[in-house]
Formats: sequence, C-alpha cells, structure tokens
Amino acid sequence: MAKGKTFVLDHEDEMYYVYDLAIYTAPADRSRAIDRYARSAAFEPQSDERLMLDAMCASQFAILLIERHHESAGLIATDILRNSEVWLLDVGLDSSMDEGELIATRLITPGAFSMTAGVNVPFEIEMLDAVCALLPRNIANSKLSRVAEDRRFAEAVYTIGLMDGVTDKMAHL
Repeated sequence: MAKGKTFVLDHEDEMYYVYDLAIYTAPADRSRAIDRYARSAAFEPQSDERLMLDAMCASQFAILLIERHHESAGLIATDILRNSEVWLLDVGLDSSMDEGELIATRLITPGAFSMTAGVNVPFEIEMLDAVCALLPRNIANSKLSRVAEDRRFAEAVYTIGLMDGVTDKMAHL
C-alpha cells in the first residue's frame, strides 16, 4: 500500500485499510493509536463510550467462516484462527454473505455480539499461502491464534486482498 513514504492506492476506499492498521496495530516497540487515545479519554466507567472504547482496545483480527444467519439479526460465524463461534451483528454483511463464505475483518465485541471495525476482505483459502509468504518465517510457522495476533498478519491479508483484486468485489453502501 506504500512505497517509501508515499501511498500507492488504486481507489480512495483503500485508505480504510490504512486507517485500520494505523489505529489498531503498531510495531512491537510502539504503542497503538487506540491505546494512546484510551489513556487520554475521560469517559465515565460505565458509559457507552467507555464500553465501546474498551471493546476497540480488545479488538481481534479474524477470518470468519459464515455458518448461518442468526435467528434475530446478523450472522453466526466461526473464527477459524481461534476456532470460536462469533455472533456478527452487521446488517450489510447479513444481507450480502452466504453460508460457507469467508471474510477477513477486525472484530469489536462490546457484549454478546461482535461487529466489524469497518474493513472487510472477502477471503479465499487460496490466499493463505501468499499471506504467509509475506510474514516472517517465525510468525508464518506459528499456531494460527498467534499469527492472528501479529500486526503483520492483518497487513499481509490487506495487501494480498488488494493485489489479488478480491476487494474489488466489495461495494461500500
């Protein structure tokens, strides 16, 4: 997405991937922007604002396998990196995804349900080899749950998604 200090993007919507990485990830020797903001925010302990900020600080990058539609709203998915079930409350994804499809996204979980942080990549299992090729060998050969926690994994998924054109299949409405 960048060459040196210059962004190389095909479309302005690709900046959302940059924003996601800038807010939720950081090199090992640096703090994340969301954590710096949380330290300075003066929200009441039980407020909705504090609940959401805490959920954002605890966000997780995930690859979700859509299992079925939830009986009330949203989707039931399996986070294949952590082998855990997720109730994904997202109206846009609910109306556009089918059982068996995969999506890579950052999850924010403020309660019994999760929602995306706004950036999604339609994921194809064939992309995994290319994603792992972009990771350092000690990360690529780790357990999936450890790989998911490394900031470079989200970066690699976004890079491959943009390069392979799978993100072109998405429309932001």
